[in-house]
Amino acid sequence: MWNKGFSIDEIFKGRKNNLDIIRFFAATLVIFSHAFPLTLGNDMNEPFVKLTNGQSTFGSIAVYIFFIVSGFLITMSYDKSKNTLTYLKARILRIFPGLIVVILLTVFVLGPLTTSYSLNAYFNNPETYNYFKNITLVYWGDILPGVFENNIHGGINGSLWTLYFEFIFYLVVAMLGVLRLLKKRIVLPLYLITLVALFLQYFPIDVRFIYLFAFYAAGMLVYLFRDKIYINNYSAIISLVSLIVLTYFDYFQIAFSVFGTYLIMYLAFSYTNVFHNFSKYGDFSYGLYIYAFPIQQLITMTFNNEISPYFNFIIALPLTLIFAIFSWHIIEKPAIKLKNIKLTSTLFQTRGN
Repeated sequence: MWNKGFSIDEIFKGRKNNLDIIRFFAATLVIFSHAFPLTLGNDMNEPFVKLTNGQSTFGSIAVYIFFIVSGFLITMSYDKSKNTLTYLKARILRIFPGLIVVILLTVFVLGPLTTSYSLNAYFNNPETYNYFKNITLVYWGDILPGVFENNIHGGINGSLWTLYFEFIFYLVVAMLGVLRLLKKRIVLPLYLITLVALFLQYFPIDVRFIYLFAFYAAGMLVYLFRDKIYINNYSAIISLVSLIVLTYFDYFQIAFSVFGTYLIMYLAFSYTNVFHNFSKYGDFSYGLYIYAFPIQQLITMTFNNEISPYFNFIIALPLTLIFAIFSWHIIEKPAIKLKNIKLTSTLFQTRGN
């Protein structure tokens, strides 16, 4: 007899899941995938590009995973928040402190150490200060004067562009919540429209928004339907086979949005006694993501563009992990704790003193 298993809602109430190790693995995949264009100039030799006949890279899969997991967790975050302001404060404190520090270190440490310009010319160049606009997320510039200019692949931190869309989707969740539209009957049609747009290759807005929302909305729906979605081996096998077949027919993105999402959730909520405590010493996935690219560029520059992607990855991963540990314990974790501080109470206490 077929055992339908337990619903995600039943499992998640136990607080045990593998979401942290999944995000860590996704961040590692990004580093591995970026090693190919950063050392070879393109990603044509990246293993998953070959496997899918150019449909995707391991890096793209990692981004899809991030957005699926984020859609699930952020929808939950709004659902459990006391109010929209509390939700937004938590989201701002999660994304911006780490981003601000990595940009400061890039401009004031990495730039001066690697630029081909004199320090005077570097700090008097408007492009140096344009880089600070990346903190707004609205602007994405990837140039610092004289930095990595001889690398086979240009750019300072090619990972940061996704943060804009991540934050936009935070706001989408908040807007739907405020309007009392964060419901199955609203999110499901939005998701289906996105899938149709992908199928028809019709993009009336930024194509990246549509692609990424296909995965974010999938995660949102998993949370909204968490009491209806059951985790079991049979559904996982069907999802895996469906993903492989649709990939063969060049529908990888659509297939991964649907069946890949189930597989991610299957991995997240199966065998939870093994990896549920993975982030005991910290959540390093965000730090890995925002620090890896410039570190990999620095490695490529050090070896004068004569390094294999695999060697670049092997060197970059432990170095990036060091920065990720620093980012979590010194920047991210203390910032997250601030979400519990009431600003009004703090102001009154300050005035009283």
